[in-house]
Amino acid sequence: MSIQARHICYFFDYGALSMYSLGSAIAYSTYVFPEEWINSTFHHCYVPIAVLNTVISTGLSCYSRFPEIQQPRLSKTLRTLAFAYPYLFDSTPLFYRLYLCTGESCMESVIPVHYRHCVFAFLTCFIFAAHLPERLAPGRFDYIGHSHQLFHVCGIIGTHFQMEAIFIDMNARRDWLLASSPLLSFSQTVGSIGISIIISLTIIGAFSLALYSTPKSSRTEKLHRH
Repeated sequence: MSIQARHICYFFDYGALSMYSLGSAIAYSTYVFPEEWINSTFHHCYVPIAVLNTVISTGLSCYSRFPEIQQPRLSKTLRTLAFAYPYLFDSTPLFYRLYLCTGESCMESVIPVHYRHCVFAFLTCFIFAAHLPERLAPGRFDYIGHSHQLFHVCGIIGTHFQMEAIFIDMNARRDWLLASSPLLSFSQTVGSIGISIIISLTIIGAFSLALYSTPKSSRTEKLHRH
């Protein structure tokens, strides 16, 4: 695989992760929002802001591959921020429901499942940023137990608990949500996803073209670095 193709594959990977954050926002807006926030201004603006976050996340994460050689810490910081910020925004209604609300939704049986998701989401971010355990014993975890492996395992488990919690909320709160919360429109669901895909593909295309203006020596150094 060429250096350019390798980076482009990463660009698509980042774009897919950004779309995952938008999907989470749409699901949270529909099923997870706390009772006190239903039909609030924040509720109405939540999905449009998530679309904007998707664009920012894709652009920032793709850009983060360019300063890796000269400024590796900046590159890592930008990439972590690109995915941590959308997650924190998406989870704002969930965090309120878990820690601050006083309504019946705080006492539901789904709450422990949401907590499990949050724990594994934190572990995913922490392991990605800290590069543990290989930082403590270089060379010992090159094949088994490397942080990149643990990062993906925690991400998958966290996503499992997230989907399970959303499914439980969808069924347990169905009648109340149908009576109290307006259904998301076509433009808020399919429209938002379609717009985000188009913009993300445009961003990926722009950064892919920019690869060819990067000096060849720099691209070769990046390949050996990874």
